[in-house]
Amino acid sequence: MSFGQEEHPRPAWCDDHLESPCPHEWKPPYFDDKLGAWVLSRYTDVLAAFRDPNLVPAGAKNGRSESAPDESARSKMRAETKAALSLRQLRRWQKILTPEVNALTQRLPTSHTIDLVGEFAKPLCLTLAINVTGPNPSDAERLEKLARHISAAAADPYDPKLHANAARANSRLRGCFHAGPETLRDSTFVALSNTVPSLLANAWFALLRHPEHWTRLHERPSLTAQAIEELLRYAGLTRLLFRRAIEDVNLKSIRVRKGDRLVLRITMANKDPQRFERPDAIDLVRRDRGQLAFGAGPHACVGANLIRMAAITITRPLVERFAHAELVGTVDWHGGSIFRAPVSLPVRLQEAVS
Repeated sequence: MSFGQEEHPRPAWCDDHLESPCPHEWKPPYFDDKLGAWVLSRYTDVLAAFRDPNLVPAGAKNGRSESAPDESARSKMRAETKAALSLRQLRRWQKILTPEVNALTQRLPTSHTIDLVGEFAKPLCLTLAINVTGPNPSDAERLEKLARHISAAAADPYDPKLHANAARANSRLRGCFHAGPETLRDSTFVALSNTVPSLLANAWFALLRHPEHWTRLHERPSLTAQAIEELLRYAGLTRLLFRRAIEDVNLKSIRVRKGDRLVLRITMANKDPQRFERPDAIDLVRRDRGQLAFGAGPHACVGANLIRMAAITITRPLVERFAHAELVGTVDWHGGSIFRAPVSLPVRLQEAVS
């Protein structure tokens, strides 16, 4: 490696930023020499990659010495996690979360600006994280601070400082969780306490930018579940996912060799005009569904229904009580190549005039 060359070049696209004015650009699959990977942005190509069992999850960095995945162990872990996330269990957690959401919603003021992320989404997601993963509730704030470092590194895995901070936090956090499937311990705590608030921040930012949809949800809160699905498509958190071929694969128009890496541009696929009618518009009752925010196929996100439950349960009382919400000031963003979200959402809330 020559002096000054990046060991792990980072993707530099910005046309998939939620607030970007740049036009989207979809291309047929191509090999990016700098990234050392195939790049897929069209919906049909990304979906085909998700569905192929010989394309398995990979890290963001182009590690030449990546070990072969143990697919049998991965399958066993997925089965254990699915069993732990049964519909019955999701309903139990929803019953715990719902009164917390309702109580906090009723305490939200209309007299001054509040931060919907820090004052609403985060405390509720932390409550859910504690109930799902089972640590001592008195440790909640300490564990959340550790989780913050891990989430930041996941959002931007190419930053060595964030990576070092996350490694230290991981070693401390892992020992705090002992019960349940391995995937429902520290990694789920990080996801629920930090990643889900970022997902909600993106979804609510989209609604705040298009207040007519907030108003419609206020008038018809029964649409909330459909709205969350559409907002996952329109404003989903994950920009990129990575795959590696464990066998040679014929993927539509390209030949992927064993060991090749692929970059799947999720945000772009979810706004592909060849798949979705008026993809840059929010349609709360969209008929052309099939968003890819949680992946698809054998390696789809096993916690997708837990995340959906959280997003719906937290969002519905908010839009039910408040007829309008107005962004106040500018929105700062954090994150990186994998996901970006508003740091905060300063808003003024308004109830319906009777």
